[in-house]
This record gives sequence, C-alpha cells and structure tokens, in this order.
Amino acid sequence: MIKKEVIVKTSIKYTEPKSTGVYARGAKYWVKVTTEEEEPGRGCVHCARCVEACTHNLNDPESGYGVFTMEMVYYDIEGNRVKAGEDDEIHLIEKILWINPDECCNCKRCVKMCPQRAIKVYKNPDYHDIGVEFTDSTVINNCLMRANGESTVSSAHLGLQKSKLSSDWLIDAAEILSPQRDHLHEYAGKFDNMFLGKRKAKFKCETPIFDVHMSYGSNSHEAFLARLMASIKLGRPFFTGEGYLHPDMMPAAKYCILQFGSGGYGPWVELDKFAGISMKYGQDAKKGKGGRLQAKKNDIEIALLRCVEALRDLTSPNPQHLQYSIEELPMRVESLRALLGDEKLIGADVYGTAWNFTEIVVALAKAGFDYITIKAGDGSTGAAHYVDLQNKGLNVVYLTHIADLALRKEGLREQVSIISEGGVLDSFHAFLVLLAGADFVGMGMRTLHPLGCTLCQRCHTGQCAWGITSRQYGDRIDPEIASEYIVNMIKSFQKDMEGLAAGLGMSSHADVVGARRFRYHGNDPLLFQTFGIEDFEKQVSNVAIRERNHKVFKTYDMIYRENEGLINECLSKIEGDFLKIDVQVSEIDSRTLNLIMKMAVERGVKRFYLDNVVGQRLIGTGVKCEEITVRGLVGNHSFAFVRDVKINVIPNHSTKTTIPANVQVGVANTSNPKEINIAGDVSDLFAAYAVSGKFRVAKSGGVRNLLLMKAGLPREWAELDLSKYEYYEKNDILEELLIKYQKRKSLCSKMSWEQFLETFEKRLNERKPPVAIYGVGYEKGMGDYFMEYAQGGIGIVLNVVDMDNPMGYYICSGMTAGAAYIRGNIKESQLGVGVKKIDYLTEEDKKFLENEIIEFLDYFLNVDIDEEYNKKLRMFAERFYNNKEDIFSDFHKIIPVSSRDSDSPFS
Repeated sequence: MIKKEVIVKTSIKYTEPKSTGVYARGAKYWVKVTTEEEEPGRGCVHCARCVEACTHNLNDPESGYGVFTMEMVYYDIEGNRVKAGEDDEIHLIEKILWINPDECCNCKRCVKMCPQRAIKVYKNPDYHDIGVEFTDSTVINNCLMRANGESTVSSAHLGLQKSKLSSDWLIDAAEILSPQRDHLHEYAGKFDNMFLGKRKAKFKCETPIFDVHMSYGSNSHEAFLARLMASIKLGRPFFTGEGYLHPDMMPAAKYCILQFGSGGYGPWVELDKFAGISMKYGQDAKKGKGGRLQAKKNDIEIALLRCVEALRDLTSPNPQHLQYSIEELPMRVESLRALLGDEKLIGADVYGTAWNFTEIVVALAKAGFDYITIKAGDGSTGAAHYVDLQNKGLNVVYLTHIADLALRKEGLREQVSIISEGGVLDSFHAFLVLLAGADFVGMGMRTLHPLGCTLCQRCHTGQCAWGITSRQYGDRIDPEIASEYIVNMIKSFQKDMEGLAAGLGMSSHADVVGARRFRYHGNDPLLFQTFGIEDFEKQVSNVAIRERNHKVFKTYDMIYRENEGLINECLSKIEGDFLKIDVQVSEIDSRTLNLIMKMAVERGVKRFYLDNVVGQRLIGTGVKCEEITVRGLVGNHSFAFVRDVKINVIPNHSTKTTIPANVQVGVANTSNPKEINIAGDVSDLFAAYAVSGKFRVAKSGGVRNLLLMKAGLPREWAELDLSKYEYYEKNDILEELLIKYQKRKSLCSKMSWEQFLETFEKRLNERKPPVAIYGVGYEKGMGDYFMEYAQGGIGIVLNVVDMDNPMGYYICSGMTAGAAYIRGNIKESQLGVGVKKIDYLTEEDKKFLENEIIEFLDYFLNVDIDEEYNKKLRMFAERFYNNKEDIFSDFHKIIPVSSRDSDSPFS
C-alpha cells in the first residue's frame, strides 16, 4: 500500500564486472549519465527513456534490456524492503538506473533520445590505451576475444585504415578555353537523360547515385520500405538484395531489380513483373565467400519470404554453382533473357580483388550482361568475420578506371553500363568515381545514415536500437518520413556533383563519365603510379563498337526476322490449345524454339509436344503453359523458373539410334512445376534451388542435384495477382505501399512482436515441400553432393537396380532442413558436414514413401525406357507390392544434426 507522502530517492549505479584478470577487458565505450547534483537542470530525471531506447545485450539477448535497466526498490517507514502491493505502507521508493557499459556499442540512441541530454558515450581509455604502436589495443583485444572463445563475426566497416577516397585527390579546374559554367542559372552539369543499360534493355534514371543491394531480413521491414520508396521518388532502380521482395511491396516490382545470390532465396515467381535480375558473383567485404543468416534472424516471416524453414541457419555456398566458368556465363544470360525478354535488365555484381579483374569484366560484357556492378575495396556488409572485414580490397577509383579502359579497348563500353560502389562517402567521392569511368555510383551505408545508422557494428546481432537491422524495433522508423530524408540527402549530393561538373565546363552526365579530370598525390603506390606520375588523355576516346555475333546479343525481333518462315510454319500447325513441334535434331535452334513456344502461348496454346529434340536449351523457360512433353535429349537450363506446368521427357526410339530421355546441366533450376518426369538420367545441378513441385527421375542424377532445395511455395505467393499495378503511376504505387504498411503497422500495434510473427505460422505449415525421387539406372549411381545446402524439401533414392552403394560423397552436406531417404548401403564417410544417418523409418515415413513410390511406378512402368531398365523396374515393382516392409528395411534417412528431436521432417 502506497502512503500519501512517499519519499522518492534516485541513484545511478554501474554493474560489477563478471570476472577479473586479463579477460575482463572492460567496456569498449564508457557510458556516463550526469546526475542532477552534478549539473542542476540537466541531470538524469530517471524517466527510463534510455532503458526503452537501448536494445543491445549480447550476453543475455533474451533479457529484454540492454545497457540500461531501471530497478524500483520499496521500503517501509522502518527501512525494511517490501514489495509493491503488499499491506505494508511504502514510505520510500528508490529508483536505481543500472548501467552495464560492457554492452555499449556507441550507437548513440540513448544520447539522442534523452530529454535532458544527460548521457555521454565516449571511448574507454582502459580498453583502448594498451600495447605499443605496432601491437595496440585492437590486436591485443582481438587475441583475448579469440582466446576466450567469443564470436568472430562483426558488422560494417571494421577496416584498419581510413577510406582511400578520403584525401589526396584533386579535381582539375576548367581550362581557359573551356570556362566554368553556372549550373544554377545555365544548362550546365545537368544529370538527366541517363539510362542504366545501353541496348534494348534500359531503365531511365533521374540520378546517377544508386542505393545498393541490401536484403529484406538484413534490413527491417520499415528500413527496407523507406529505401524502396526513396528510390521510386528519386527515379532510380531499387536493388532488392538476396532476400527477394516482400509481398506487400510487390506493387513496386517494376522499379525493382532482384538479386540472385548463391543462396537463391525466394519464391521466384512473377519475375517478368520486375525491372530485371542481378546475378551476385561476389561481395568485396567477404572476398568471394557465401553469406550466412543466423537462425535467430531467420524468423517465420523471413522463412516464408525466402521459402526456407524458419529458425535455421541459412548458408549460401561460396561459388555460383549454376555456372562454373567464364564460358558458361553466356548460357546463364541466355536463360535469363528467355525468362525476362529483351527489355528487362540482366546485371552482374563482381568483386574487385581478383588478379584478373579486367578479364572478368570483359568476359561479363561479352556474355551479354546489360550492366556490371563493381564491388570495390571499401564495400561492407552487415555480417562477416573480422578477418574479412579487415582485409580490404582495391580502391573503387582504380577498379573503375581499369574496367572502363578494358571495355573500351574491346569495343564493349557502349554496350554495357558500369555501376561502381564501395566506400563512397559523399558527393566528391561519387563525382570522382564517375570521372574514372562509371556510369553510376552506389552508396549503401550512406543511405542508412538518415535512418539512424551510426555504424555501431551490431547489424549481425539483430539488436540495432534504431530499428534498421532489427526487425523487432523497425517501427522506430517511419518509412514515409525516412524516405524523404534519403531523397533530400541524394538530391543534395547530386546538386554538388552538378556544380562540380559545371566547374569543369561540362554540360551533361555523358561529359563527366570517363573524363578523368583529376590527379592523385597521396602515398598509395598503386594509385600514385596510375593517376599521379604520368599524364593521360583527359577524355579517353571511344573505340568503335565491335559487332557481336554471339547469339546472346540477338534480340527476339532479330531472331524472328532471321527465321520468319520457319516460325510461321510451326505456328500454322496449332490445333486448338495443342502444338506439336518437330525440331528435327538441329533444324530449330534453342532460342528460336523458345520464341516459337512463347508466340504459340500468345495464340492460346497450353500443351506442347516437342519431337526429335537433341540438346536444345531453354525449353519451357519463360513459357506460360500447362504441359510440355519432350521426346529426346533436353539441353542445359531447360525448364528453368517454370511454374505450374507438367513436364514429361521420354526417349525417342524411332531413329536408327535411340535418343535417351536424358537432360543436361542446370535443368529445372529455380522452378515451381506441378511435376517433372524424366525417363532417363539427369546431369549436374538438376532441380537446384527448386522451390516446390514433384521431380521424378527414372534413372540416376549428376553432381549437386537438389542443391539448395527450398521448403515450398507459400499460398500468398501462389495467389499473388499483380495485374492491377501494371499501369500504376509513381504516386499511385507510393500510396499503395503506404496503405499496405499501415495495415501491417495496425496489426503489429495490437500485439507483441512474437505474437505478430506467430500469425504467419499457419501459412508456413501449409506449404508443400518439393519432392524429388530417383530410380537409379544400372549404368551409374548418383553423383556427389546430393542435396547439398538443402533448406527444405525431400529427396528419395529408390535404387531399383539394387546397387550395393548407389551414392557418391558429401551426401546432404550443409543441409539445414528437409530429409533424404536413400535405399542401399551408405558409409559414414560418404555423409557431408552437419548431417546424421538414421537406420529406421517411422510409420509416417513409410506412409509418405509408399505414396511417392506408387506414383513413381505408375508413371515409369508405362514408359518404354530401355530393355534392361524396364526389366529391373518391373522386378522392383513386384517386390514392392508383395512386401513393402522388405523394401522399407533397406532405407536410410539423412537429416540435419540440428533437426527437431523427433527425427522426422514432417514433425
């Protein structure tokens, strides 16, 4: 019971260190809160705003408190401690503000939110002032951290030296015959009429400064939305990062360029609604390594969006497995062009630390990419290991310069755009990069500063107090207001750049790109050798555009004109909704066949029968139909990105030599089919990144089959209809984005963050994971790396020919979710990292396998594959129907070691 006259006493206390000795390194930053006695009128009033503002607590993240904690202690008249609400009368209330400076990361949220300005955060001398010049506190504390077994993961900008763009550069003044212009009152230095892409695929831009790829999930919903809205307002493309685009933001798809990273996250539907796709081949902050999203950040909503299992670590492989060599790049561009058409952009993101960087850039341009994004040495990331963050690559000006010269030398510069990013801090740096040869410049961290980012290096923890990288606290950002802040900053930078251009006597963006009107006078030997010693032509002359005859450069209009008679002859054979196309081995090439199928769909065709196929690629890619039957050998990257289609591949016995129903590399990658039935062998990377559907293979698989298999397509993506947004204007889209956000915010305000996430659980459980089932042929077994990095889905190997050991090595290596059911002997040495083998099946497992085996047999028993296999399959079927338990007893189940306790993927 609280007495009417109660004394309130306040105090500020610091938590005691948990240990003593050398491993008690102390706080990196010291937090000082001024008391009322120390500074009357400006001291702490114990309002607890700092407690609410701070979210950082690495040692106990579930506590709900960060650096600050407010404790209320109650005393009776005799000074005894009592509990509030008891019968004892409360005479004294002591409010104690506890401070744990060990958790402080200098994000400054508490400083900015304190109404009294009573909080100061500064470097702790006891932490920093140790060691000698060559082995200072950074080195010593790093060693102690590692010796103590602490995490070696950190976040943005942990480099050991300042950006090489920060000083030592001078931009030329205007020459006497090219006097300075006044950009405020004359048409001078205007950055307008700019296009990303220089061929048929183009995106008109109103600013040369772009945002960079940062994924949904690495950013909170609000931070991501603010950046998206800012890009729309600024008239520039928005780069989504590797986490796809949230359904609420899909009205803006035509302004967005998706990133296909090595993890391949997302539903991969409605792709023709986007402005393009960017292939991620590297990020300079990670030096060619794949990314990793920790389980705690992979919440239910993120799992729905990325089509993976929730609360599991997400690991992306280091290389892009869909192409292993420079020679395969055109094939990937060809596949994406078949998917997107001629008017959508296809880009490549590359990092600039490879010794053969210029050769890589030229190869990408020759492969047909519309733009190349150079990820330079000061580029950062939201999560990487210390050693990667400290290991900076080459300077962005240097990389842009050598890339531009290499492309000019090859006559490619007017066929591809360059975006350069990495450590660009302000308008001067951005202008410098354009002078070096870039068409556009990217700013990543700079975009986050208007949202509150103070580079506190806690992105990877999900504890960002400003709500940028912590989804739980994202509501601290108002997307509409925040987007205006970003717009104002970029417009101010652009105005600076226009002034610099006018000062050089330049009129337009095109005058600036590659002008090289600068000089370097610093101490970096590479930069001084390149830009400081010898003079070079100020505006490097363009080399004549060389004719590129590679088919990847041909538009569909060109293909139609070259093959008009053949195409019209094929289309004349349409019968209702059915079309049979006789490819005649080599009479119809891959892209022409793809065009015929697309044109047939426009005329109402839903079912195709392709005869005498021998290696044609791209079959079905970008073709919206119901069924495709192929008789013969299917070429690389066919059936990629297909959705809701039934596909059958059968052998061709009508020729002198039977053409087997085999498929080549990368077939059915990133797909959502109803079902795909292959009456033969499949090669490498079959059904890689597959999101949903049934995949049946009569015989064996190649290397890395079912790589990164996902966990199923959510209903909200299956039912998504974007047709009404096709003709929306910019303001209509912005209004639609805000309406959808307000609905989300209203729902969030009625419940806790955990309760909000639980609203998605039903949709997560409704998904049907993809299933792939292999029979295995007598010629060979399965390849290595089966179901590597799988993030859901189920693989089954029946081994109908009863091989003693049908599998290769590294089975399910890196799998985070899903399961493999394999019949036959498996050695422990064949298993990959992070999985275990179980030698029994549950009743639920058996019921599932029974249904899948029956469907497999029902289909392939009716196909004449070859005499030997037909015989083996009939024997297996007879044995299965006579004694299912005998078949089941030969199965082993492979699951992740972190899987749920029940050992069942269905639990």
